[in-house]
Amino acid sequence: MYIGLFDALPLLRDPMLLVVISLFSFLPVIFIFVFADQASAVQSLIGAIVLTFSFTGLFASQSVYFNKQWFRFQDMLVASKVSPASYAVGLSLSGLVVALPGVVVALVLLLLSGGSSPAGVVLLLATSFLLWIGLVFVGFAIGATTKNARRANSIPQVLSIALGFLPPVYYPLSRLPAIAQPIAMLIPTTHAAQLAKYYFGLISIPASEVVIGWAYLLGFAALMGFIASRRAHWVDP
Repeated sequence: MYIGLFDALPLLRDPMLLVVISLFSFLPVIFIFVFADQASAVQSLIGAIVLTFSFTGLFASQSVYFNKQWFRFQDMLVASKVSPASYAVGLSLSGLVVALPGVVVALVLLLLSGGSSPAGVVLLLATSFLLWIGLVFVGFAIGATTKNARRANSIPQVLSIALGFLPPVYYPLSRLPAIAQPIAMLIPTTHAAQLAKYYFGLISIPASEVVIGWAYLLGFAALMGFIASRRAHWVDP
């Protein structure tokens, strides 16, 4: 808990930064709300929740890099009795603190739009949380292996565009050409968004695709966890 609060301290001391970062994923929602119908706007709100978790997971790489390479904070923890697991959980909690305002705003708007159920909200958060776990591992792997500050800042931004704004997260999968839909299903954010929209009753997908979606997210989180455990060394060799 203390590691998470320490990592989130700069944002907590400047609430305006917290608002700007949290609401970054809401920019497409505004345009969709203005130029599209209500159903598309509701889908975009679900996409905003999914991507808020995704972005905070990816940007854990910056905390890992700067704590290790610049501030040498990780060296202090290595010399203490803090375990690698405690450090990883602490940094992950700081990401949840950043994500909380945006997620709360999106959930309130979803509930006001009607058509939601407690089970749908829980399953939406469950799919987003599972995706977040996988991307936190990605962030740790990037931050622990990157030796350049520019790459530590730029790689998460490029990945956030590739995983968030290009796939059908804010918009329906049916908007893509048939030839591009299988490619979009290779991206984990697409599966999380599809499951969340399905549980809110916005789209209809076969039961087999629901099972595949959960299996994909679980496999993605497990694979990224394995890669992070191999690449994110607690003590440099």
